Amino acid sequence: MKRIFLFIPLAFVMLVHCSGMPEQKTVDAHHKNMEISLAFNTEHYPWLMGTKYPQLAVWVKSDDGGYETVFVTQGAGKNKWMFADSRPGALPVWSGVRPETQGPDIDAVSGATPSGEVHTIVWEIPEKYNGKNLKIFIEANVSFDYNDFYTKDENDPGFSDVNGQPSVVWEASFTVEGSPRQITPEMIGHGHVLGKDSAIDPDMAGMTTAAELFNYINIAYHPGN
Repeated sequence: MKRIFLFIPLAFVMLVHCSGMPEQKTVDAHHKNMEISLAFNTEHYPWLMGTKYPQLAVWVKSDDGGYETVFVTQGAGKNKWMFADSRPGALPVWSGVRPETQGPDIDAVSGATPSGEVHTIVWEIPEKYNGKNLKIFIEANVSFDYNDFYTKDENDPGFSDVNGQPSVVWEASFTVEGSPRQITPEMIGHGHVLGKDSAIDPDMAGMTTAAELFNYINIAYHPGN
C-alpha cells in the first residue's frame, strides 16, 4: 500500500462529517491530541450510482483496559442502513469490542460516511490516558467489492452476501508522552465477511482491492504545550 505522510497545522483542523460540508473544530494547542488522516483510493469503491465510500470505525484501547470509540460512521454506529435492518458484516470487529452500554455516547462520535480525497479525524486525548500505552484500531469496509474468492454464490467458501470482501483492520500503538511523532499503522487482518464474530483474521490471502481502500493512513500525535 502506498504511504505518504501528511502534516496538518495544529491551530485549526477540519473534522469532515459529510461530503462537501466539513465542520471546523478548534483544537486546543495546550491539550494532547491525535490526528488520523486517511486518503481515499476511490477506484476501489464500486457503486452503480457513483462512489460509495467506506464504512469506518476508529477506536483505541489502553494497556489498563480503557476503551474509546474515536469515530464511527452513522450506519454502523446507530445500526441504520438503507434497504437492510442490520449489516453485521460491515464493521464486525468494532461491533464486537464496543461496550454494550455505550448508549447515547455514540452520538458524539458518529458521523456521516466521509468522502472527498482526505478525511482527517481529530481526537483530543483525555487526561486519564497520560503516560499510558494506547493501541489504535481502524476498521474499514466497502460493500459489493466481490472478487474471485468472496462471491455472491452461497455454495462458495467465500460467500459474502452483499458485503463483497470483508472489513480490513489496521493497528498502531504509541505512548501518550514525549515529543510529536508520526505513526503509520499496519494492516493486521480482516473481520468476518458475514459478521458472525468479532475476531481479526490475519490471513489476507483472499483479499484484493479491499487491502487498498486507502492510498495512505497516517497518525500524528501532538503532545500539547
